[in-house]
Amino acid sequence: MPAALVLSVLALVVVLGLAGLAKLSAPGATADMVRALRLPAPVRPRMVERVLPWTELGAAVLLLSPWVSTYAVGAAAALLLCLAFTAVVAHALRLDPRPDCACFGRVGDHRITARTLVRNLLLVGLAATATVGAALGHTAWGLMRAFAGSDWWWLTTALVVCAVAALALGGTAAPARPRTESVLAAAPGRSRAPAQDRAPGEPGHRPGWVAVPLPDAPLVDRDLDVVTLRSLGLSGPQVLVLVTCWCGPTFEVLGRLPGWRREHPGTGVHLVHTEPPWSEPRVAGVTDVWWDPAGRLHASLGAGWRPAGVLVDADGVVAGPVTGVEEIETLLGYSASRSRTT
Repeated sequence: MPAALVLSVLALVVVLGLAGLAKLSAPGATADMVRALRLPAPVRPRMVERVLPWTELGAAVLLLSPWVSTYAVGAAAALLLCLAFTAVVAHALRLDPRPDCACFGRVGDHRITARTLVRNLLLVGLAATATVGAALGHTAWGLMRAFAGSDWWWLTTALVVCAVAALALGGTAAPARPRTESVLAAAPGRSRAPAQDRAPGEPGHRPGWVAVPLPDAPLVDRDLDVVTLRSLGLSGPQVLVLVTCWCGPTFEVLGRLPGWRREHPGTGVHLVHTEPPWSEPRVAGVTDVWWDPAGRLHASLGAGWRPAGVLVDADGVVAGPVTGVEEIETLLGYSASRSRTT
């Protein structure tokens, strides 16, 4: 077997390792992705979120094993994962609206396009090559042990070329946009503090929270009347739940809205969609649903594709954005505790 094929194994190790670590660093993203993909009911989002990253990391580790038996398990696992991912991407390409992916957590381009399908097909080819090598009794370490002096030169050069390509084509920094730090330091179990907050005793210190100016992004209701965030905040604290699609996570939020409003009567809870929400039949009869034309509010707050929440009042943006259903519920609890102490 040509020694150069060791590159296929090393590429799989890098991709699977990065994917597993990225999913572990972005809790909730994988479960939301599974819901958005509308996969069959037996595919449970929380179970996938718990199992998938460790499966990817396990396959990456086994591909580095020096023993043929364990290497073969890693290669077979990598092939099955790549085939499954390719099938999921092909399924997602037929959905409308098309969801985003969270293959690499918060890293990379989340859009699912034909380019995503081509990428996954190439990964299937690499995994198939590794599996064939295992069937022939080879491992990555075995191939490298057979290297001649010149082989190490092309391997090192190939790795350097990949590093240069990643640095050159990895994307540019996003333009600066106004957003706030999450200020849930006062909420139970949170340790993050707002970077802008002043130390106790300093002028203007407000324990546990800090307000920044409201974005200039008016919202539109089903009667096409326009409201500003400041006018909403005049009646008290308001939590805006920001969504971008009619997919699983959005309908989960929609189902929880009545309970959130009952549990937090002192806080207004609003659903804000980047599309006119009254075009969706399942929103009929739901109050405090707003349209964010051109997604201006989402962009100004730096909200991503997952449901996000932000706390505002007449002073400005008090907390957020936070991402995911559980974080939104924590934000509502923070709003209630803040109301009791002010």
